[in-house]
Amino acid sequence: MKKLVIICPVFNEEISIPIFIEEMKKIETRISNKYELDLVFSNNASNDKTLNILKDYSKKYNNIYYLTLSKNFGYQNSINFALKNTKGDLYVIIDSDGEDPPSMIVDFLNKYEEGCDIVYGKRENRPEGFLLKKMRNLFYRILKFSSDDEIILNMAEFSLFTNEVKECLVEENSSFPFLRSTIARVGFNSAAIPYSRKNRFGGTSNYNFFSMIKFAIAGILASTTLPLRLPIYFFPIWLVFSLFCLINYESTNQYWNYLIFSSILYLILILSFVSIYVARIYKNSLMRSNAYLIKAKSKIQ
Repeated sequence: MKKLVIICPVFNEEISIPIFIEEMKKIETRISNKYELDLVFSNNASNDKTLNILKDYSKKYNNIYYLTLSKNFGYQNSINFALKNTKGDLYVIIDSDGEDPPSMIVDFLNKYEEGCDIVYGKRENRPEGFLLKKMRNLFYRILKFSSDDEIILNMAEFSLFTNEVKECLVEENSSFPFLRSTIARVGFNSAAIPYSRKNRFGGTSNYNFFSMIKFAIAGILASTTLPLRLPIYFFPIWLVFSLFCLINYESTNQYWNYLIFSSILYLILILSFVSIYVARIYKNSLMRSNAYLIKAKSKIQ
């Protein structure tokens, strides 16, 4: 019987966790003839009752585990840390808030049994405001246009993959993991299942506007080298415009003032992009762990 590990990153989800666990127990019953299920929560230093609830449920069910991180290392890092510290044949990443329906795990498994190594949910609709939806769509299109690798639009972390795929994902050891890009890059036989996101089981989302902007920038930087190439693309434009100004400016002094000013701006642009990537390269070279565990507040698989 194959072991299915459900990885669930959480931060202050005291309301949703009990509902989510009961839903997962229904799934476990449906698949128990083929799969042994372990439910692993990656607790991102929650400051509500999340940890106490996880402790209570882990006493009630011996296949519920929780990893409590020493601080909030972020959504992507908490997933990556859980992947590195769990063992199984198959893995599913899902949030506990109910927006990604747990019942779809059965559909994921059906696709896996047909021969897929990766099965992911492709969001077709979600309950959100008009402006936020447009901004999200814009982000995905920028990401797809600029990425060095193929990016799957409207894919999130809600997915199933084999242990072989998992080993490829954690092998990167990046200080800036961006799972949806990495899953697309590693290859393997994959399939998408379209779905509409649901309303939360309860509580409010921990994502705000600024965290989404930060996530978008991190995703673009992790997926593309386009910012490093932009100065090369802009150079012909700058050169042509400089020649145009040389022809049309009435005085030589005006032209040289423009040339000096535009050259400084161009140099700042180059140095800004280069410094961002150099900083990321340096941080990766330190080979630090992306997160740290509080063992006394964890139940390890």
